[in-house]
Amino acid sequence: MSNTSCKGGSRQSSSSSSNFSLRNLNGIINIILNVFKIPEQPAELIPPPLIMLGAALRPGLSAKSIASRIISRQSEAGRVTGDVFASGPNTEETMELIRIEEITNALKTEAVVNIVVPPGVPTATVGVGNLGAPVIANGFTTGPSVGQGIIS
Repeated sequence: MSNTSCKGGSRQSSSSSSNFSLRNLNGIINIILNVFKIPEQPAELIPPPLIMLGAALRPGLSAKSIASRIISRQSEAGRVTGDVFASGPNTEETMELIRIEEITNALKTEAVVNIVVPPGVPTATVGVGNLGAPVIANGFTTGPSVGQGIIS
């Protein structure tokens, strides 16, 4: 006798946290419902004046400082750090530095930052009039403005 049940086979583990399965109706419904979910907004939006002031105060990416913070926290995971039990430098710590150097190099040289200013953002412009007096103009953006930047 063959099993003609519509339920999924025993290939999926019960500990799987994914509800995306095309083997049963519930999985297909979950996929369709997840398509229409609105993504959550970031937990904390930084006000634009703080971004303008704070961006210049940031030190930028440093592979050595990131690697040293990771190496200093390895003891939290129970790993032995330093030159213990070795006749030379700890190769794990050297590998950690190489790994972080490659990651930061990729971020600094290959990452693309795209920004979009949506329509309806208030703008103010100050210019010089015909007689040399300042002219102030207020308005709104009429279309999306796109900009690009780099990570430093």
